[in-house]
Amino acid sequence: MRSQKHEKKQNRNKWFIRGLLSVLVLLIFILGSGVGYYGSKILEVLNNVSEGTPEELQDTTEQDILLKNKKPFSVLLLGLDEDAGTRRSDTIIVATINPTEESVKMLSIPRDTMIDLPGTNRSEKINALYALYGISGTIDYIEDYLDIPISYYATLNFEGLVDLVDAVGGVTIDSQLSFTVQDSTEKADAIEIDEGVQTLDGEHALGYARMRKQDPRGDWGRQERQREVIQALSEELLSLNSFTNFSPIMDAISPNFQTNLSGMQIWTIANNYTEAANDVESLELRGEADYVYFPAYGLDLYVWLPFDESVKELQDTFKQHLELDTSTTTNETGVGLDDQLEDIPEENPEDRSFEDPLEDDLDIDEDFN
Repeated sequence: MRSQKHEKKQNRNKWFIRGLLSVLVLLIFILGSGVGYYGSKILEVLNNVSEGTPEELQDTTEQDILLKNKKPFSVLLLGLDEDAGTRRSDTIIVATINPTEESVKMLSIPRDTMIDLPGTNRSEKINALYALYGISGTIDYIEDYLDIPISYYATLNFEGLVDLVDAVGGVTIDSQLSFTVQDSTEKADAIEIDEGVQTLDGEHALGYARMRKQDPRGDWGRQERQREVIQALSEELLSLNSFTNFSPIMDAISPNFQTNLSGMQIWTIANNYTEAANDVESLELRGEADYVYFPAYGLDLYVWLPFDESVKELQDTFKQHLELDTSTTTNETGVGLDDQLEDIPEENPEDRSFEDPLEDDLDIDEDFN
């Protein structure tokens, strides 16, 4: 049995929100300045990335009112990784942004968190949700799990990291380990990482971010390396060199990024919520590690078992930050966003049912060391 203690670090994700909002401000500045080619290219990219949004997630009227009135909102961020033909969400981040308190609260849900699939007697790791139910089902489950409404979502395909890092000319990292790992074509030991400071191209950056088996910290170590790569990438995107590499950067973003945020919503967030990035608190889903037998696979798999009291604490924390009523649950009230919409008549939100998958031929994740 393996058990790892995850020490809570305040503001460890501050760079993520600052980097994200800074990039949005940069894009809005280009659009607002009327820089012909650059502005039209950004509009084209924004239109492309929102085209794949499922129909049931396209109507963001209520969320628009929240933004216009500077109300708190939430966002689900997924980092997608394709393994053996199955796309799983190996990075799951929930963030709430409160402009009045000028603060952000973020939770990175461990990919190995064990959950019970709704409407079934089957257990799974939470990173399998996207493969089984897509983005709509994943949002439904996260809303139920944390008992809060999810306003927006964004997904980033990790495979696209290769093109994006190459587009900015590489990223500089400081590796605490030396190791070899497979590349994006699954060729064993194709990527070699040295200990210390080095500049990585796209393939090496992806290998550095994905490796887990050789890290004594396991998945926690991988999460730290992923944050390091994204931070370095954000810094490159915000540099003056990004204008020189503008076309390759946009070409790399377009096929690998998806969101239901419109250009106008991005503009509103960039203008009204930037100060919240000055106070970012990283929350923790406390629990314990264990190996659990999965009948579907006939194997004992490594899992993270959250404490019930930790889940309840997170629910209350997020509700308070979103200025929701903590005395009732979202399911009991049948509302959620309406709790925040004081200036419009109360409406019943769309009841998105959580459909069971027709076939559960999900490939198992053998990387559980």
